[in-house]
Amino acid sequence: MARNPVAVINSRHARGGHLATPFRNIARLSVGDAAAKTLNFLAFIYLARVLGVERFGVLEFAGSLLVYFLLLGDGGLELWGTREAAKSPDLPALVGRILPLRLLLGTLGFALLLVLLPFLPPYPGLTWILALFGLSLFAQAASLKWVFMGQENMARVAWGLLIAQLIFLLLVLTLVHGPAALLFVPLIRLASEAALTCYFAVVYFRQNSWRIPWRLRSAREILQPALTIGTAQAMGLLNYNFDSVLLGFLSTARTVGLYNAAYKPVTIALALPLTYFIGLFPALSRTHAEGPAVFRPLVERSLRLSALMVVPLAVGGTVLAQPIILLLYGANYAESAQVLAILIWSAVLVILRGSYRHSLIAAGHQGLDLRCAILSSCVNVGLNLLLIPRFGMIGAATATVAGDAVWFVMAFVSFERRVMPLNPLPYLARPVLAGAAMAASLLLLPSLFWIERAVLSVIVYFVVLLILREPEVRNWALARSKGAAPQRP
Repeated sequence: MARNPVAVINSRHARGGHLATPFRNIARLSVGDAAAKTLNFLAFIYLARVLGVERFGVLEFAGSLLVYFLLLGDGGLELWGTREAAKSPDLPALVGRILPLRLLLGTLGFALLLVLLPFLPPYPGLTWILALFGLSLFAQAASLKWVFMGQENMARVAWGLLIAQLIFLLLVLTLVHGPAALLFVPLIRLASEAALTCYFAVVYFRQNSWRIPWRLRSAREILQPALTIGTAQAMGLLNYNFDSVLLGFLSTARTVGLYNAAYKPVTIALALPLTYFIGLFPALSRTHAEGPAVFRPLVERSLRLSALMVVPLAVGGTVLAQPIILLLYGANYAESAQVLAILIWSAVLVILRGSYRHSLIAAGHQGLDLRCAILSSCVNVGLNLLLIPRFGMIGAATATVAGDAVWFVMAFVSFERRVMPLNPLPYLARPVLAGAAMAASLLLLPSLFWIERAVLSVIVYFVVLLILREPEVRNWALARSKGAAPQRP
């Protein structure tokens, strides 16, 4: 008698001392990271209000530039190390090979940042802000978070992220009370990043030897696949914030502030899905090695969960963009609403491509992922250069969505051709129908306060999914009614 593939996953987890299914383990990370990103989001909402649009724009421009140097300082080693830690029998040896490379790349990234400071726009305080931000490169390089990610010890990772962002929020509320305190923000970020690094170091050394066997030999064997992953991440970053950087060079700090204010709700909307994919990656790497009978059900369920997430995000973000912006930032940021209504579709595409993209990397096809990323970034950068001078923020948002659409299509085609056929349309059908009902409930009840309409529309969405017998929602409802664990699809 053939064995159920999900039962195979469960039995192997049980033998390995893991949770019964990788999705429960991922849930721990997702909840913790979502809470951490919510704290960070609240901190930046506070900063947007107390700093004013222009100073907030300077801060956001510096942050947009910093992530490129952080990516250079990582060089793809975190994701590569996560994959290797998922199957390595000798963690101290792996740490000894990766840690010196990350410190070396972090130093290189900081040096390059200092060299480029004189060429930045003459915004007030920008040079000092970015230089102080750059010190977090060293905290990132020394972090051992990837070790616990690879071991699927998501509870540890979640607690570390939550502690760091709690420190950040409390220090921001304590020290930043107006535009004059702008320089405190990068120092506060450095303190929170250092706390995160120390947390993972303490936990690691309690579980392993205090001695790390540092080794720079065979660095090329590590850097070659890692840099391929890192380059793909860099292309993803171009899709994510090249628009913000180019606006900073072609426009004013106020425009950057308005644009990034619209991006913050998108970022928080992506917090849970992106953490989900990070947590799923070690399980994808392991199950791919075990065979298609175990790997395919994992990817299928990931697609189904992604479809359930993106539809209410698209509907709610498009219809309710203006009241969301006014609630978060006030009337000074009203121009951000149009941008949010467009950018929310970027989040939809990022989530939909996540299952394909991470599965490609887990299957060892990081080169294909890189090709998808390069083509997407070329479209994004080209359209930004073409549209921003004429249409400003709206052009930037449109270019970002177009680039993400190209990446999604390319990731799907690459997965179909090189891994296995897996069409996303069957997983989107029920959520799209439920989303249409959700949109109707939002548009046909204008007399209700917008938050009441939002809550009602979400209820409508899930009720329609139940009527359509969507497996994930049905199993969750059955589990709640019976007090049992959800049935496996």
